[in-house]
Amino acid sequence: MLTADKVLVTVGTPCSISAVGSTETYRARVTNAPEFIALAAFDAGLIDIDPQDDGSLKLRWVNGESTSAEEIERLHGKQLRASLGIRYIDELTALGNAVVTDVAASLPHDFDRGGLRKLAGLTYRDVRESALKDMYGLFDDDPRLGPSLQSQLFAYTGLGALAALPVSLAELIPNPYEFRVAGATAFPGLDAHGQLRAAGTVTPENDKLRDKFAMRLANSLSSHGPALLSTMLAPSYSLSKSLKHPELLDSLRSASGFMRVPQTPLNAVGACASSSIVFSEFAPQMVLDYPGYQRPQLVLWTAADAATRPNWQILDAFGPGALMTRGKLEALNAGRSPAEQRSIADSLAPFDIDANGTVVGEGGSGLMITTLDFALRNFLDITSIIVGWGQSGEAGGKAHFAGVGFGGENALMHALELAYRGHGYGVADFQYLVAHATGTRTNSKTDLTTAANARSAAAERQGIKGALPTVAVGTPKAVGDGHTMGETGLKAVSQALQFLLGKPAVGVPTLRHLDPDLGTVAESFKLQSAPVIGNGDGGALCATQGFGGYNGAMALRAAHAEAFARYSPDKKVLAAYLERWPELRREREQRERHWRLRRRSAIELAQMHCWKGLD
Repeated sequence: MLTADKVLVTVGTPCSISAVGSTETYRARVTNAPEFIALAAFDAGLIDIDPQDDGSLKLRWVNGESTSAEEIERLHGKQLRASLGIRYIDELTALGNAVVTDVAASLPHDFDRGGLRKLAGLTYRDVRESALKDMYGLFDDDPRLGPSLQSQLFAYTGLGALAALPVSLAELIPNPYEFRVAGATAFPGLDAHGQLRAAGTVTPENDKLRDKFAMRLANSLSSHGPALLSTMLAPSYSLSKSLKHPELLDSLRSASGFMRVPQTPLNAVGACASSSIVFSEFAPQMVLDYPGYQRPQLVLWTAADAATRPNWQILDAFGPGALMTRGKLEALNAGRSPAEQRSIADSLAPFDIDANGTVVGEGGSGLMITTLDFALRNFLDITSIIVGWGQSGEAGGKAHFAGVGFGGENALMHALELAYRGHGYGVADFQYLVAHATGTRTNSKTDLTTAANARSAAAERQGIKGALPTVAVGTPKAVGDGHTMGETGLKAVSQALQFLLGKPAVGVPTLRHLDPDLGTVAESFKLQSAPVIGNGDGGALCATQGFGGYNGAMALRAAHAEAFARYSPDKKVLAAYLERWPELRREREQRERHWRLRRRSAIELAQMHCWKGLD
């Protein structure tokens, strides 16, 4: 059995943004909570929210006047719902047949037009008036020079994940070289990339922005979001001051001789499995023992994609065959009674006879990862134990990269192998599968077939005979996120954590009539539209598939006292932790909700957690 310093755990829950909205809004949608519309109004900038100690929410308009969920529904409910989730995009609808589809799950409300920067507190003025004022040039309000929408997603969700920590990063890890940001994305900053123009088309006389090339170039890179996040947290040393007075850099050296800077951001691009694959890369680094190796004690795992920018070109890349379209939806609804017709919001229907195409979405997430030993010693709220991970390519012979090939089972098999050999958990110890579930009938079948094959192969390796227990299935994309590309694996983990915390997790909300083409493979799974009841002593699997043969998977188990004891942690350390754990859990939940319902939270969290430099 592994020891506590070789076991990875999650700390807190992911901070996320998607077409549905922010973290709290998404959770409310999954459970059909009555406060959903109020949370959507907060995202849209219509109201402010004060969380109360009893769990209730005090709602007020931005002018300070009190309001209620009923009043918000009456005045703004229809417009709010039309501006979030899977929906028709007016500017695309106006183009008629000139576009492949007018259906998408882009960021909600005005997030793509400055709304997300305002929510995060990352406008030019916000940064200029903060402790990060030396970085103001990177946050120009001119969209041609400011951070791309994708970088904004990395910053907001990555900094938001820090709310899980009870103390600042500088206090938790005095030497920033023990910290690393890991970022995943399928695409570069496409909106910034669109601002780059062909050589010779612009002259210095008609382009005042040319001398700002560094901002324009950096924002277009897929690596910019994780780099921006890491730089905001790193000790700050003004270039001009430090060049004039090199002695100022003496304080950058740590007692060990290493410089007090974070490890280089780790970036991974692996199509739709990007976030799962980047985890498979940094996880071994966190438990590696090698002479002289400086392993990260804490990793901020992030992922983001803003794929529809700048002008929806990705829709043409996917084509009408793979995407849900207005015409397809009208054909599905033809001849059905009003009660049987699907709305655009529930048109992404994995595992259903109506599965007729995916919907391109946008989103970002961030989550803290460390070892069990570090979490126990530092009294961090452990929300799950990561018992396995894996990645895999596929066999050749594919007619095109969009087709899922054979052999991708290796990713999930590898995760289950680690869980069994390193942690003692068998294949039957996992009751919940967060599926890739893009919304096409082909993917519905390959999704379940791959998972079933992997479970069967793992059972054989473990000497298990006979039928395995059925596994409940969850599909986050169908809630309204659409397909968030490289971020989708991390969003899957967010729902896995809800299940392992004993809370309702997403089922298959758009399921009505099971696709008969799934055949007998469906018998291995429990497919239901209602949320899945959580299990505080359960296990969850997450599996992702990406164009070109990118496959990733993770296996997680619930965190509790008996589970910790398996890894023989220091008895006094464990006893002290367990005594305080209920308090740690309560405080972490309150802290996360406070920051997720607070405007300008990202800039405030950055100032709170960054390591000190010359400031």
